[in-house]
Amino acid sequence: MSLITLFFVLIFILINGLFWIALEHFAREYEVQQHHRLHFVLHDRTLLEHQPNPMFMPPPPPPPPPLSITLKSPALLPIWIVFIAIDLLILAFFAFLLKKLSPLHRLKNAIINFQEGDTQLNVPIEGKDEISQITHEFNHALEKIAAMKESRALFLRNILHELKTPIMKGSLTADCLDTSEDQERLKRIFNRMNYLLGEFSTMERFSSGEWELNLREYRFVDLLDHACDILLCSKENFDIKGEETGLIIKVDFELFAIALKNLLDNALKYSDTKPSILILSHSVEICNLADPLPQENQSFDKPFNRTYESSMTGLGLGLYITHSILKKHGFRLRYHHDSGMNCFRILTI
Repeated sequence: MSLITLFFVLIFILINGLFWIALEHFAREYEVQQHHRLHFVLHDRTLLEHQPNPMFMPPPPPPPPPLSITLKSPALLPIWIVFIAIDLLILAFFAFLLKKLSPLHRLKNAIINFQEGDTQLNVPIEGKDEISQITHEFNHALEKIAAMKESRALFLRNILHELKTPIMKGSLTADCLDTSEDQERLKRIFNRMNYLLGEFSTMERFSSGEWELNLREYRFVDLLDHACDILLCSKENFDIKGEETGLIIKVDFELFAIALKNLLDNALKYSDTKPSILILSHSVEICNLADPLPQENQSFDKPFNRTYESSMTGLGLGLYITHSILKKHGFRLRYHHDSGMNCFRILTI
């Protein structure tokens, strides 16, 4: 819209400038014609004054009016009329174009709001032109997306509710058993399953854009402890270096722990040796001994890479979720393979 306005302003200035040049030209031409007419009148009067028989000499013509040519002269009135008509036509066309394009401005704002998660939109429809048809289709698409989103939310709520009941019963049953190593193992398993349900709910809200980050400053070692608790593993399973750096990052505790847990889980799952964690001043690097990732799997912008579709070990969602969470925080996830090690680096700046 601003480019169209700028274009019309430039056209308006150009046309008025050309008109002013043309008006000056016509004024000078008119002035030259007036000078010629004055010259001929004076010449005729001189001839009459020198006639041999002044008795029959007609009266001399009246003196010509004083020469006064301005831009407001009546002779230039038709040019002024044409100029004003052109200006009014341009302004009327500009107003008409703005009125026709105003639905596009509303549609753009609706798309921006939709991108931010607001699917309950209804852009007003005026007229029956192409823009109105696009707006109508956009409203129809939003209605379908809202219905699908509500259906998905209902489906997930039902799944979480149905799973929570047997997990709760299993946890209560484990509490009723005699104290033993098996009882502790069962309690940890049911606690882990209960946490996973909460994690599924969190990821659903995050992926739908409903999760608002609760950013606070935390020590990375505390986040690492929480991620290990989620995995039901110990920090002893990793070779940790750089804890003394005291790295502090501003994150959403639960979301960042999920992202970190996914990286730690992959490092443990796909390595026969102890993975390493290197904590630096502005980054964290998690490495494990393994073959390099295929080139097509080194992009984490989308889930369900084709090489995962027939895999029995996973669908490749973990790295996609981790990448999405880090991107939401303004962090970056980088991958490289060096000396037989798969390394994932979290850049916090």
